[in-house]
Amino acid sequence: EICCFPLKRDWIVQAPLIGTRKHETHLEEYCQLTSIACKRQSEGGTGFKAKQLKLLEAKQVSQKTVDRAILRFIVQGLQSFSLVETPSFQDLIAELQPSSAVMSRTTVRRKIDSATSKMKECLKNEMKKVPYIATTTDCWTARRRSFIGVTAHWLNPCSFERRSAALACHQLRGSRTFDALAAVLTDIHAEYEISLKVVRTTTDNGSNFVKAFRVFGEYCDASDGEEEVEFMDVEAILEEDDGLQYQLPKHHRCACHVLNLVSTVYVDRANKTEAYKKLSRSAFSKCQALWNKASRSPQNAELIEKHCKLHLVQPNSTRWNSELLETKERGEYVTTMSPVVKSLNILQGEVNIHMGWLFPTITTLTTKLEKSRPSLRFCKPLVDALLEGLRKRFVSMMSEPELIAAAILVPRFKTSWTSNDTVLHLGKENVCCFVLFLNTALPASAACERLFSIAGLLFTPRRGSIHSQNFENQILLKLNKDFMTFD
Repeated sequence: EICCFPLKRDWIVQAPLIGTRKHETHLEEYCQLTSIACKRQSEGGTGFKAKQLKLLEAKQVSQKTVDRAILRFIVQGLQSFSLVETPSFQDLIAELQPSSAVMSRTTVRRKIDSATSKMKECLKNEMKKVPYIATTTDCWTARRRSFIGVTAHWLNPCSFERRSAALACHQLRGSRTFDALAAVLTDIHAEYEISLKVVRTTTDNGSNFVKAFRVFGEYCDASDGEEEVEFMDVEAILEEDDGLQYQLPKHHRCACHVLNLVSTVYVDRANKTEAYKKLSRSAFSKCQALWNKASRSPQNAELIEKHCKLHLVQPNSTRWNSELLETKERGEYVTTMSPVVKSLNILQGEVNIHMGWLFPTITTLTTKLEKSRPSLRFCKPLVDALLEGLRKRFVSMMSEPELIAAAILVPRFKTSWTSNDTVLHLGKENVCCFVLFLNTALPASAACERLFSIAGLLFTPRRGSIHSQNFENQILLKLNKDFMTFD
């Protein structure tokens, strides 16, 4: 006989001696249950009440924790500082934490200024640990104000991992002349103490950027700039000094911007062939008619969605590949332009892309276009125009030994991307001891354009009067959250 003594009743279990293992298992489970029950009774209540008490205690947080949560919400959500003074937000905090107060807008601004200063110090300490840094820069205009954005990129010397950070989003006042851009870039590099570490700066083909690096940079890029008019300030020219105070690093033209020029300016030259011009204009005029119908009338858009189960993608004048996405059913045109789009998507990367990806990508694109040409019936002039643009726009880059060496140093490519012995000889001379130096830079300035994408979400019409310093602080804290701490 086995006697069990639970909390209120006694149980006697009678069983034969055969199979005593079951009895032992029963006793073990019973002892566990009774020990838990006794422990709960000794704590002065049922287990349910004890758990509920712990949950209520977990809700109690300090005022400092509430302030940090509010600041993170404002920064990461790109919220206005005046949010803390709205009755609905104050009611929300009062319901969640009745004992906590909501800071004022002035306090929010002061704490964000303090957090920005600490973030910059943390960022400077991080960049002191690496030997080489690359930057990207671009200009942006919105709400009748101009800004210049700068991002920094480096490789971890041990893991070869790509790290990135936003350095600035300054407001530009006055004309965006080449010397004004050089002055701002020099000041930003000096502020973060990286003037001697920057190996390359990637920009678009804007004439002002090109001239700034041609005059104040380490070397002259021989390729043609973007075909645009540069407006000069006569008074500034008369008062111009020798500019020795501005020291800029080597310049690299954004490969994606160059490909965009090839895909627009040079593609238009294919229209010189009458047969291609006739077919192209006929096809695109029909597409344009559909785009116009869909954009001007909601009923037409609903009709297209009903029968085709999709919405028509509207072409964007600043992104020609949106036109390809919309015309993806047009056989030969897609066959010709798809490799260009894939090359753009590769070069626009930021995390897993190094400078060594530039030459293999452009070389592969050229090879694919050359191989596709014999099988084309209508788009041969288009291929010829693309090849002409690639040769002209990338000719100066393709002869630069450092960029060749950067491609050779990428294990995925090595020397498989070209069979030109002259090119390989130029690169191999620069291979030794240059792994980090050559691959720190990015082939495109898309990282800086992403900075402006975030800025556009913050700089809305309702916040058009935000102070430029508050605007920059919020952008930098949003993008550099890995280096950010709040008191």
